[in-house]
Amino acid sequence: MKLRSGCLLLGLLMLGPIAAAAQSPEAPLSSLFLGNMDAFRPTAGNWHIVGGVAADLNTTHEIRTSEGTGILVNIPSEAARDNLFFDWEHGDIQLEFEFMMPKESNSGIYLQGRYEIQMLDSWGKQRPSFSDVGGIYQRWDSERPEGRQGYQGHAPRMNTARAPGLWQRFQIRFQAPRFDDAGRKTANARMVEVKHNGVVIHQNVELTGPTRGSSFSDERPTGPLMIQGDHGPVAIRNIRYALRLPAPDADPAPPRVGAILVEPAGEPVLIRAFMNHGDRKKTHTIAVGNSRGVHYSMDQRQGSLMHIWKGGFIETTDMWHSRGQHQLAKPIGSVITLDGEPTVARLASASAPWPDTMGVDYTFDGYELDAEGHPSFLYRLGDVTVSDRVLPESGGKRLFRELTLRGDSDLQDYWVRVASGTSIKTLGDGGFGIDDDSYHVMLHHMGDAEAVVRSVDGGSDLLVPLSFADGEAAVRYTLVW
Repeated sequence: MKLRSGCLLLGLLMLGPIAAAAQSPEAPLSSLFLGNMDAFRPTAGNWHIVGGVAADLNTTHEIRTSEGTGILVNIPSEAARDNLFFDWEHGDIQLEFEFMMPKESNSGIYLQGRYEIQMLDSWGKQRPSFSDVGGIYQRWDSERPEGRQGYQGHAPRMNTARAPGLWQRFQIRFQAPRFDDAGRKTANARMVEVKHNGVVIHQNVELTGPTRGSSFSDERPTGPLMIQGDHGPVAIRNIRYALRLPAPDADPAPPRVGAILVEPAGEPVLIRAFMNHGDRKKTHTIAVGNSRGVHYSMDQRQGSLMHIWKGGFIETTDMWHSRGQHQLAKPIGSVITLDGEPTVARLASASAPWPDTMGVDYTFDGYELDAEGHPSFLYRLGDVTVSDRVLPESGGKRLFRELTLRGDSDLQDYWVRVASGTSIKTLGDGGFGIDDDSYHVMLHHMGDAEAVVRSVDGGSDLLVPLSFADGEAAVRYTLVW
C-alpha cells in the first residue's frame, strides 16, 4: 500500500494533566579542575586523570585511556577498588557532569556520601527500575521481613540511557536534610530535580535516610560527594557545581492541563506535523514512533533525518488542542538532533560543497508501508528514485537505515552524507564516533565503496560514494546511541 504525505496513522492517544515546569534561574556553576587529583581525598590506584577514554558495545567492563588531563576515570582491580571522595563537603548542591559507562559496568554518585543516583549500563532496557541508570537506589534494613529488606527505591520516569562508550549527562538539584539547633532532623533530604540526557527523570523525591551502599549510616547537614569505585569502570568529565540551589520563581507557571501524548501501542505511528529543528520551524515533517521506544523524524522537503530519540514518543498538545495556534509537535524522550540537511546529493568531487537544500529536481512521493507498518520514504532526484527506510534494531536499542537509489546504470557522482558534526573519528570495523562520542554510526558492507571523512567549515562530514550496478545502488548503516 502506498500512502501519500497527507495521510496520518494514529496509535494510542492519552490525555493527562501535567504541570509546566517553572524555569528557575540557574545558580552560577563552578568547574572542577581535572588536571590532577587534588580535588579528591587520597585513594588506592584505581582512580586516574587521563586525556581520552573509549569503550565499545562488545567488551565487558573495559575502558581504554590515553594520556592527558580533563577526564577522571576509575579502573578497579582486585588490589585497588576504592570509592572516591571529594575533598570538600556540601549541603544543598546543584551538580552536573558527563559520564561514560563500558558494557555492563556499574557505579553511582552519592550526594553527601549517603544518597545514591545509579550509574549503570542500562542501554535499551524497556522498564527501568531503581537499580538502573538514573534510579535513586533503595534503602536497606536487614531486620525487616525477608523480601522486604530493600525499600524506597525510585525508578527513573523513563530510560534515557545511551550505549556503552557514549557520553551521558546528569543534572542534579539536591536539597540537604534540615536540622534544628539540638541536632534533630526537621526535614528530609530531597532530590529536587534530576535530569538524565536532558530529560527530567525525578522531581521532588523525598529521601528518608541513606540509601544502600552509602558510606555513612547517619545523616548530617553536610557531607562529601562520593563516586562508587568498587563495582566497575566509569569515566567522568565536565564536573560543574554550585553549593546552593537557585531560588524558585516568585510567579511559577500555571499548570498545563490536558496534555495530548501519543504513544505507539502496536504498529508504528506516523504523525505529520510542524516541528522545531534547532531554532527553525520545519513545516513538512513526519515523526515515526515505534512501540519499542525508539523514534525518529523526517523532513519531507530535504529527504533527511532531523531527530532520533528514545523514551516517550511525541506530545501534540500545541498542534491538536483548541485551534492549534503553535502547531508544534514535540519529542518527549532523550533527543539527538541531526543536521537535517539533504542526505543524498550529486557532487562533482568529494571536496565539493554539500548542498543545504534540495534543488528543483527534487520531488517527495510519499511513503509505502511494509507488512509491519514501517514506512519507506520515496523521493526523486531528477531521473533517480530513492527509497529511504528506517527500522528499529536490536529490540529498540538502535536504528537501521537503508537508502536504495535506482536509475540508469551509468549514473555517477552520487553521494550519501551519513553524518555531519563538529568532529568525526574512526572507530574501526566500519564504526565512527560523531561529535565527541555523542552517538556512533556503524556502516555495513558497501562493496568497493569507501567512506570518506572530510573536514569542512570547521566540522566534519562522513560521506559514502554510490556505485551503481544494474541501475541500483544502496547504503546501509546503523545509528547507535
